Amino acid sequence: MKEDYRVDPRKIHIDQRKKDTRREAWDRDHMPADWKKTVPKSNKQISNATPVFVFAFFYICILVMISSLK
Repeated sequence: MKEDYRVDPRKIHIDQRKKDTRREAWDRDHMPADWKKTVPKSNKQISNATPVFVFAFFYICILVMISSLK
């Protein structure tokens, strides 16, 4: 026989209840229904291309150094 360890909700006082202070809960409960959360634009594509730009810069530098030897 398995014992049941559930808590009776009537025994929990108001100040013991967990308050939901997350931003999403505030937006869900207090903002108008037609309100849309704005998503900031990211520069992730540029940051993903950074290694390519660095490699291209060094490659061009090497080509310039080789051409200046002649």
